[in-house]
Amino acid sequence: MIFRLLLLTVLVVHPIQIPFIDQAILTAKSTTNMTIFANQTCQQCLCRFYSGYIALSCFSNDTCELFYSYPRVYIVHGLSNARLYFLQDIFPNASECCMSNSYVFQQLDAAPTTRVNVSRPRCLVIDNYGYLVTVSETTNDIIRLYPANLSIVNQPTSPVFPNDPSSISYYDEAYYIGFDGYILILHTSNFSVLANITTASLFGTRDIGLLYSGQIMVVLSTGNNYILFFNRTDNVSRQYTYLNQQLVTYSSPHGFWYINDTYFYVTSWATNSIYSYSATNNITIWSENLFINATSNTSSWGGNHLTIDDCGRYWFALGANGIQIFDQQRNLLKIESGIASYIFHILLTDDVMYISDLVYNQIVRLDLNDTCA
Repeated sequence: MIFRLLLLTVLVVHPIQIPFIDQAILTAKSTTNMTIFANQTCQQCLCRFYSGYIALSCFSNDTCELFYSYPRVYIVHGLSNARLYFLQDIFPNASECCMSNSYVFQQLDAAPTTRVNVSRPRCLVIDNYGYLVTVSETTNDIIRLYPANLSIVNQPTSPVFPNDPSSISYYDEAYYIGFDGYILILHTSNFSVLANITTASLFGTRDIGLLYSGQIMVVLSTGNNYILFFNRTDNVSRQYTYLNQQLVTYSSPHGFWYINDTYFYVTSWATNSIYSYSATNNITIWSENLFINATSNTSSWGGNHLTIDDCGRYWFALGANGIQIFDQQRNLLKIESGIASYIFHILLTDDVMYISDLVYNQIVRLDLNDTCA
């Protein structure tokens, strides 16, 4: 299909021209850095969000899909009464093909590795400086590394927390760090504390997720088996107030994976399973469904985290049980157990995999040959 690129002039303070394609939308192959706004006309989305996103798909049902960045694997396909805007006058690179499973696993087995000692590293994130960031539950501080060689970033010096950090997430120049009964939000530039969030229902913080461009904070409370929801009080501060909670049907909710503002996954540490959640009543009630049960090939607890790659493969970090990799139909493709002793978290970038190993006290970098085959 051939699309015609057009220009729209928008009056904000000064008129700007935004290129667009009529009767088309951008669709990622799997998950990507995007968010969905319902009950918003296309014009409303353009006026509100044109400066903060790179692309916008408008649908005829007054729904907008906004992209922070372009997915590596995508399609632009025709859809009646839809429109695709390139908000920053930047166009995506050609969609890359997906490497075959056999090729990916061959590269995984042969990948050169770089390792650095970090005492009891937890989750891994990439921040706005491009640093690879984790927290240590032994030294109780933030560890920032240069991702290319895993050398330590020494300045500024991290604060030493009075309690063991259990998780770290990143959003919009801030680290969200979970502790047993509270969450600290710190600025990435100087570690200044932006907010200290707590509620009586928070017992054993694990993963922290953000919905609706940071407006809603989702917190997994593993000690009492709740998913907690917090609402940001305004667009300037990082203060959040308790909104509501939902009791899960399993033990130890642990890892969070965002798909969009109305759909996400949660892992169960105690049952080695993955559950899906879809919003059924705005964001107050979420429908829970078992998505993957990995217990048949595990000998111990450890359903730590889920990572989904650009080609829709599900990488389930299962601690001492290694990594189980599934396709989109939930078929088990491979069990990988030779990379690390206890796989806590996996972070995938374009052609690199990072792993935190809680037993060997290491961060591991694997360089994959990202060439389509």
